[in-house]
Amino acid sequence: MRSLRRILSRSRTLKLLAVCCVALAIVIASVSPALASKSAPAQQPEEVLQISSISPWVAASGEFQVRFDPTVVVPPGSILTYTVHQGLQPTRSQTLRDKVDGVIDGASPGKVLQSPVSKPLTEYGDPAAGSVLTIPIRPTPDQDRLRVLLPKAGIHPVELVLTSAEGPEIWSQVVFLNRLPTNYSTQQQDPSAVAVTLLVPIETAPSLDSAGLAAFGVEDRSRIDAASTLLEEVPEAPLTLGLRPNTLDGLVRSKEPWAERFVNALTSALSPPESGPPAAARPSLLSMPYVHVSTAGLVSTGAIGDLQREISLGDRVTRQITSTEAHQGIWALDDTLSPESAQVLAGFGNTAFLVNPAQLERPADLTEQQTMTAGSQLGKDSGLRALAYDTLVSARFADSGVDPALRAHQVISIIMAAWFTARSPGFESFSAGGPALGSVIVIPTTIDPAVISALEPSLLSGGPLQVLANAAPLGPASTKSAEPVVQLAPVIAPDEGLAVTQTTETRRQISAYRTMTASPESEVELWTRMNAQTLATELGAAQRLSLHNSVRSQLAANLAEIELPPPRQVTITGRSTNIPLRFRNNLPYEIKLRLIARSTRLAVAGGDSQEIVLAPGENRIDLAVTVRAPGESDLRIKLVSPNEELEIGQIELPVRATAISGVGAALSVISILFLLLWWTQAHRRRKREASRTAGDHPALNAPLVPPAN
Repeated sequence: MRSLRRILSRSRTLKLLAVCCVALAIVIASVSPALASKSAPAQQPEEVLQISSISPWVAASGEFQVRFDPTVVVPPGSILTYTVHQGLQPTRSQTLRDKVDGVIDGASPGKVLQSPVSKPLTEYGDPAAGSVLTIPIRPTPDQDRLRVLLPKAGIHPVELVLTSAEGPEIWSQVVFLNRLPTNYSTQQQDPSAVAVTLLVPIETAPSLDSAGLAAFGVEDRSRIDAASTLLEEVPEAPLTLGLRPNTLDGLVRSKEPWAERFVNALTSALSPPESGPPAAARPSLLSMPYVHVSTAGLVSTGAIGDLQREISLGDRVTRQITSTEAHQGIWALDDTLSPESAQVLAGFGNTAFLVNPAQLERPADLTEQQTMTAGSQLGKDSGLRALAYDTLVSARFADSGVDPALRAHQVISIIMAAWFTARSPGFESFSAGGPALGSVIVIPTTIDPAVISALEPSLLSGGPLQVLANAAPLGPASTKSAEPVVQLAPVIAPDEGLAVTQTTETRRQISAYRTMTASPESEVELWTRMNAQTLATELGAAQRLSLHNSVRSQLAANLAEIELPPPRQVTITGRSTNIPLRFRNNLPYEIKLRLIARSTRLAVAGGDSQEIVLAPGENRIDLAVTVRAPGESDLRIKLVSPNEELEIGQIELPVRATAISGVGAALSVISILFLLLWWTQAHRRRKREASRTAGDHPALNAPLVPPAN
C-alpha cells in the first residue's frame, strides 16, 4: 500500500510540474516580445529617403541637384546635412575608376572640401511632395560666396546624412558631383564623349523542336517575359538588342499570349511614329547568326560557307519579322571567337568586335580596365577594333539592392572617371590623339526598367556620355596617335566536322526540293531553319541527328505524295504517237519535275529529259514518241527534281511496236530492190548456164548446102 501511495504521489507531482512548465512557457512567450522591444532600439524603415534623380554632371558655374521621392515617414524636424569632399585622385595602385568604385562600396570619400551644411529637410521642400537639394558651385573665389568653391574639374563625393531632431542618424548616402572642365560645353556628337552601348542579350535555347514547332522552357519564358516588360516600359530607350533570330522565329511561331506580347512590344519599339524621337533614341538590333554557333569551330572545320549562311539567315529572319535591318559591322556576344574566325568575320564586313575582357591578349603596359574603357586595335594595322565589355559597370547596373536612380548615378560616375582620366592632368583639357572612349554595358532582361529610365536622359543630352548613331560602340579612331594593339586569345575549337557533314546533306536535299516548288505554303523554309538550328552549340549529337532525321523524313513523305503511272502494256501501231501518262500530285501546290524517258526502240520527242509541272490532283502528260524499230522493248521513266539531285521514283512500261518506222521502211524498200536486182541477175545467169548445157550447138543442126560449082 505504501509503495502504491508513493507511486500515486510521484505521478501527481510530475503532472503538477508539467502543468507549471507549460504555464511558464506561455508566460515567457507572451512577455518576450515586450522584453525584446525594450532591449532593442526602435527600427526605422529601411528607406526613410529615396533618391529619384541626381545631376549626372555640373558645369563650372552650375547647380548640383539631388531630388527625393515624396515620403511621409521622415520624422518631423529631421535635419539634412551635406558635405562636399575634395575631388578624387588616382594613385599608383588605384585608378580614378577604382576610387569611385571604392567609395560606392563604403571606402572613405576623402578629405572634406568645406564645412558640412545642415538644414531642416523641410527647407528643401515638403518631404511629402518631394524635397530637392540644390548645391550651387563656382570655379573662382571672386564669385558668389554662397556657392561652393570647386576650382578644379573632377569627381567630388558628396556625403548626405539625415538625422532626427533628437540627433541619431536615420539615413545616409554618398553621391558624386561630377564637375565639368571650365572650357567644356555640351554638344551632340562630341568627339571626346564616351560612346555608351546598352547591350541587352535576348537569347533562349534552340526554339524549334523536331516537328518544327516552337518549344520554350520555363526559364526561357521567364527571360522573354522580362524582356517584354523592359520594351514596354522603356520603348524609346537606346538599347542595342542582341536578339537571337532563332529565338524570335520561335516566338512568332508560338501562339502563346506571352510570346505574342514580346513580338508586339518589339515591333512597336522598333517602329517609331513619324514624329517620334531620333533613331539613336530607340532600340536597335544587332546582326547575329540564326543560332549561337561556334565561329571558331566552323572556321577551323573549313565551313566558312555555313557560317555565312547562318548570319544571312539570321538577318533575313529578323528583317522579315520586324521589318527592320540589323546593324552590320559590329560583332558581339560570341564566346567562341578565335583569331582565325575574327579574320573571316572581318571579311563579312565586321570591323568592331565587342568581347569579354578574358578573350583579349594585351601588352604588359595595357590594363584590363583600359580595354573596357577605350578602343584597341585588333591586330596591328588590321583596320579592326576591339572593346571589352565593361564588367564593373555591368555589375553595378545589375545590382538590384540599389535604388534605380542611385544605381544609374553610380554607373554614370564610374564611366565619367574614364572620361576624366582621358584628359590631361587637372582634367581641364584632353590629351591629343587619345584612343576613342567607349563603355559596353551588358544588361540582363530582368533589369528594373526604372534604372534605364534614370540613365537615358544623360545619354541623350549631348554631354560627356552619348549613344552614337547606328549604335556604334566607338567613335572614329584618332589619326594623331595609334590605339594600343591587342590580340584575341587562342581557343580550342570544337570539331564540327560531323555536324557540318550532316547539315550539308540535309541542305542538299532541301535545296533540291526547293527547285521543285516556289509555293510559300511549302515546308521548305521551315526545313531550312531547322537544318540551320542543328549547328547550335547547345545541341548534342543526338539532338542534331533527331532534327536531321525529322527534316529528311518529312521531305521523303512529301515525295511519296507524287504517284507515278501504274505499270501497263503499251502497244504502238503508228510510226509516231503520244503515250498518255497519268501522274497524281497529292500535295496542295504545284510541283516541277524532270521526266527522263529512255527506250532502245523508241525516240522521245524533245529528247530523253524534259521538265513537267504537276498541279494538285490528277495530271495527264502525253509523251510524244517515234518508233525507231518494231518489236518489244521497255520504256524506262524516271522522275527527279529539276536539278536531278532527288529521285522521286521510276517505272518500266513494256512497249510493243508493230508499225514500221520511216527508217525501217526505207531499209525494207532498199532491201526489196536489192533482192529484185539480185534475183534478176541470178535468173539471167541461170538461163545462160542452161543454154550451154542443154542439146547441140545450134550450128550443128543447120541444113547442108552443096558447094557451088
